[in-house]
Amino acid sequence: MIPTLSAATRTLTPAQTYSRAHAGKLMVVQPTTDRQAVGPDFFHVESVGTHPTGLFVTGKFAGGRLESMRVSTVREANEEEIASWRAGSEIELPTS
Repeated sequence: MIPTLSAATRTLTPAQTYSRAHAGKLMVVQPTTDRQAVGPDFFHVESVGTHPTGLFVTGKFAGGRLESMRVSTVREANEEEIASWRAGSEIELPTS
């Protein structure tokens, strides 16, 4: 008989933990210069995976464009950024 792990004892990978923590949240790519984030910088997490250099997140940007980037270059959008993004958004935030 093969032992099975219950959901309570199963440990999550770092990618799974990151994905769960950021699911449904508006994220933003950190600008590399001293400028405010603009519409094309915002995205929703599509998937998270591992890479030898760290975690990578694939984001769904306006217009359905998918792009992958290192987790260290992104963060959750703050309330002010979310309000600004909603004013000019091409995609909708998920409702919870």
